[in-house]
Amino acid sequence: MPADSSAARVLATPRVLTLLAIALVSRTVVAVLPITLLVSLAQPYGYGRAAVINGTMVLVLAVLGPLRGRVLDRVGQRRALVVMGIAAMTLMSLVAVSVAARWPWWSSLLLVIAAALTSPPLNAALRTSWRRVVQGEQQLKLVHSADSVLEEIGFVLAPLAAGLALVALPPRHAYELCVAVYVLVITAYLIIAKRHGLGEKPSPATEESARPPSASRRRQRWLGPLSEPAMLMIIAPLLVMGCVFGGIGILVPAYTQHLSAMSWMGPLLAMISIGGVVGGIVYGTLRWNSDLWSKYRILAIGFALPACLLFTARPLWLLALLLVLSGLFVTPVFINAFLLVDHTIDEGMRHEANIWVGASTDVANGIIAIVIGALVAKADFNSALTVLSSCAAVGLAIALIWGYLARRGAAHDQPGTPAATGPAPQPAQSQPSHTTP
Repeated sequence: MPADSSAARVLATPRVLTLLAIALVSRTVVAVLPITLLVSLAQPYGYGRAAVINGTMVLVLAVLGPLRGRVLDRVGQRRALVVMGIAAMTLMSLVAVSVAARWPWWSSLLLVIAAALTSPPLNAALRTSWRRVVQGEQQLKLVHSADSVLEEIGFVLAPLAAGLALVALPPRHAYELCVAVYVLVITAYLIIAKRHGLGEKPSPATEESARPPSASRRRQRWLGPLSEPAMLMIIAPLLVMGCVFGGIGILVPAYTQHLSAMSWMGPLLAMISIGGVVGGIVYGTLRWNSDLWSKYRILAIGFALPACLLFTARPLWLLALLLVLSGLFVTPVFINAFLLVDHTIDEGMRHEANIWVGASTDVANGIIAIVIGALVAKADFNSALTVLSSCAAVGLAIALIWGYLARRGAAHDQPGTPAATGPAPQPAQSQPSHTTP
């Protein structure tokens, strides 16, 4: 297939269409599971213990996600996903049994932790495989864009699907249904991945040629992709985004309840995702003639600028406007982050690197949620909005300083030398040099 095929033709390719479909279904099911689990656990154990169990699962998935990605990098995607998938399906089924049989609450907690530890990182596995599915940088950008847009759509579909299941079925049966669908989805992914030849481990010759010097190997052994300056630059804007996500998730329910305007809560929480879907579609079809690092900086600035004004957002309509404006840049930032991982991070660390893209926002999300929660508990909404604005201002300052240093570095380049717009790709990387999408 030519690299300049139209977007519709590329996305309609059976291989791409099948993988995008299984990605959408798997993400939606994984996002539904915590919701139905919380409600089903609340019946026998109460919401206090149910929240501890549910929150522990989310925390383990976020914090230990990169380690699960490292397993895929070291062992190979295909072999690791089979083992992890079987273990996760078995443990999630046992969680359902523990709820139905009303086992002691701590047994459900242990099973949930074990299930989270073995949960197969399907998102990272798919994103690492896109380069093997399509040809050329433009097609790679297109499928990453479609993938990220579908992920945002999944965030909209998951609460709706969970609500429908809980209305149609008792909570315990709703969760059992979700677990059954989860088992089917993982099985289907493994079959599809094998059919399309995904997840093959690089040949020993390729691994040997890409092996860094001994000092770098020691750093990589402990830090993985975080040992690379490029990875640190990739996750910096994502940390800022995670702070805003986490703060808004706590602020909006408390603020709307304080104003007796609960009808605003759902739309406000959806504003970032709505903006993300629109921005992702526009960015995926846009031909922007600039290098990835420059685009990443500009997109990070685009997200941070409206968020810097959150301290003014006492009227709910203004809060909604600022959230949707920032949301326009969320999906493009993620798209560029995944493209930068694919282009700059060594193939032997890409699963872990792809997971760090999401995990970095989750970690920042959890930390800032605690801070904002303490402020809204005192009804100090002005301070809460100011904290979120300050986080965005830090992200804006980082992006502007980064741009200044990049321009200054370009000014010192010798004639004929490409401008240094970001951390240099790994010299041992076997991928071709980046060409502007």
